[in-house]
Amino acid sequence: MKTENILHLLSREDKWYLGGGNRLLWAPPFPLHPDAPGFWDEAHYYNYELKPLFTWTILDEDGQEVRLRFLKRHWDPSCLTHKYEGTRMGSKAKLQVTERRAVLPSDVATSAVEIRNTTRKKLRLQFVAWTTQENAPSKEAVWLKDVEHSKGVISFQKFLRPSVHPHVEIACAFSLNHKSPTFGLNLSEKAALRPDWRQTPWFGTSGKDVLGTKKQLGAATDEGLVYMALSSPMSLAPGQSTRIAIGFAASPSAEETLRNLRAALQQSDPIDLSRMNWNDHFDSVPSFECSDEFFQRYYWYRWYGLRLNTQFGNEGNYKRPFVCEGIGYFRAPISYSAPCHMLENRWMHEPELAQGSLLTFLDNQRDDGGFRGYLDMNYFRQEMFYHADWGNALLQLELVHPSQLLLEEVYEGLKKYVGYFDRERDEEVSGLYDIDNHYETGQEYMHRYIVVNSRADQESWGEVFRLKGVDVTVYIYRLKQALGTIAEKLGKNDDADLWKIEAEKIKAAVLEKMWDQKEEMFFDVDPATGNRTNVKASTCFYPYFTDIVGQDHVHGLKRHLLNRDEFWTTYPVPSSSADDEYFCPEPEWKGKRMNCPWNGRVWPMTNSHVAEALATTALSMNDKTLRKKAAEFITRFVKMMFFDGAPELPNCFEHYHPFTGTPSVYRGIDDYQHSWVNDLIIKYLCGIRPEEFSVVIDPFPFGLASVTIDNVVIRGRRLKVKIEGKCFIVWLDGQHHAQSVLGKPISIQI
Repeated sequence: MKTENILHLLSREDKWYLGGGNRLLWAPPFPLHPDAPGFWDEAHYYNYELKPLFTWTILDEDGQEVRLRFLKRHWDPSCLTHKYEGTRMGSKAKLQVTERRAVLPSDVATSAVEIRNTTRKKLRLQFVAWTTQENAPSKEAVWLKDVEHSKGVISFQKFLRPSVHPHVEIACAFSLNHKSPTFGLNLSEKAALRPDWRQTPWFGTSGKDVLGTKKQLGAATDEGLVYMALSSPMSLAPGQSTRIAIGFAASPSAEETLRNLRAALQQSDPIDLSRMNWNDHFDSVPSFECSDEFFQRYYWYRWYGLRLNTQFGNEGNYKRPFVCEGIGYFRAPISYSAPCHMLENRWMHEPELAQGSLLTFLDNQRDDGGFRGYLDMNYFRQEMFYHADWGNALLQLELVHPSQLLLEEVYEGLKKYVGYFDRERDEEVSGLYDIDNHYETGQEYMHRYIVVNSRADQESWGEVFRLKGVDVTVYIYRLKQALGTIAEKLGKNDDADLWKIEAEKIKAAVLEKMWDQKEEMFFDVDPATGNRTNVKASTCFYPYFTDIVGQDHVHGLKRHLLNRDEFWTTYPVPSSSADDEYFCPEPEWKGKRMNCPWNGRVWPMTNSHVAEALATTALSMNDKTLRKKAAEFITRFVKMMFFDGAPELPNCFEHYHPFTGTPSVYRGIDDYQHSWVNDLIIKYLCGIRPEEFSVVIDPFPFGLASVTIDNVVIRGRRLKVKIEGKCFIVWLDGQHHAQSVLGKPISIQI
């Protein structure tokens, strides 16, 4: 698909998130002023709330506000367009006003405004861009310093401080690209923080310069609101239009902020920079077209979400590029989701972003070898820890972009990580590994925890109970397997042999202690008794995406996963079985709506794992039924993530209703990145699965009329696959290579 068409494909009327893939993001979960000009609702700088950025007002020649009536909105990843109609109080004179907003990769939020005079007389107007910033140093919340105006730019230093970690100081500046701006800087006691001209100190002022071109910041106390504004005059003949752009920049230093701001406003149209940024991103991944509009849109929507949540800042604890788990609180590297980002971003043409998702945690590894669960730019949350499948993600990345340097860089750190688990999470030396509290799995509020401790759902971080978890044990099994492979590549043959022995020990323990022959299911184990818990959770299927399982286990997968009364709901799979005594399809736990309940909701994270379980077992057992079910499952999974079943309205929330597919809109967290949808699409819909010395092309039977994926870079070679009905054709480096039919794979030596 041509890159320039992707923005149009994703365009819609209901979204507002804007980002350039760096430190500054404007994605307020619950905007209070979504239709007001500019960026008034909160932005985020890293995971620090920054508000407001700015708004703007049009005044007539008497200094009276031209009231704007919002007409409509149009969004694509690069730009949010608002259309307004402007009228003066008591007058029929009208303006046509169009605002296009973007957040650039240089961390500049910009509005490009076009004003058209539709009256029959000449209009003399003032355009005022303004903001207000809270200054509350005595309360140690947020405060300002060095508020200045110079050469048409207002600049200030702002200190941000969320509740749990230290202040961060940032340099902010905003300006216009219009002629002869005047300015105003005024201190006020606290007032309503609204994008309303009537709330400003300049309301009611008349004359050519309502701002007064002065700085009034001295007072008995400096606590309150600092109002800052820039004004520029404009004259419009009948039918004439004019354009003006505003920019608000933030960075660690005043020099960088001013440089980025000036570079943006020197453009004839700064929105072009945003469009170029997004087109470049879509050019950096495989091109994809599909006859099914749900898959077509979701593939590109996923690449949008990954870029929206990317950060490239080199500051504090952040030294590599990475993807955040989501917006707001989740705007940070979180170890639970980082392997997901590795799996998807490995398909980018360059490997740095996928590599950075692992290296960021190794850069900040704890002394005991564990990985921190959540990384702030300038702070470590000591209590947070998440289990994750690092080994598989690393090996999958290596199959696409092999790097001896990366393996050398990560080997010792991953050894320390495994050492932590062997030392702290398996005191019995059983080969099974402990969960200590329900938060660290990223899967809170489930029956699987309270079965070993009735108060497991009432505690916070820290050791509350011990449970030998199927998911945790599988993760360490795969990591020890991966370390064996890495050791071989690094010439550490003794280490490689040891890792293989260690992995086999875990495999034997899982088969002996977690597999229930009667129930035909893997279960968590209570270390206090050594007994299986017999609680059916979606994590019980995780061994099926490994080589732990054999033919004897396949019936159990079909018996439970494909059972409508357990996991095969309308939108599978619920996190807990539908016949569990605590099961609830609503986001409730014990009668209370929760943010993150795992007792029946469908989570994209779990669905990604279960999709792998189905597909891996189908392949390893050569099971045609499971191949069809895997294709059906991935199709249902993807189609769940659209509002009201409308293909033009994709979403990605934390969790969904298993029978209606309704997302957790009440959380306000869309574009949430803790799954790996595009990796599933490329591997199973398109059928491209890299192996150690080859690439297998083997699409699953999705029953689609046509699918084309191009520019897939694997070990420096470029692949194209085109599927038409039951036939598919493969090109290698632009040359026709082979063709086949579904069910008969093609293997290419690379």
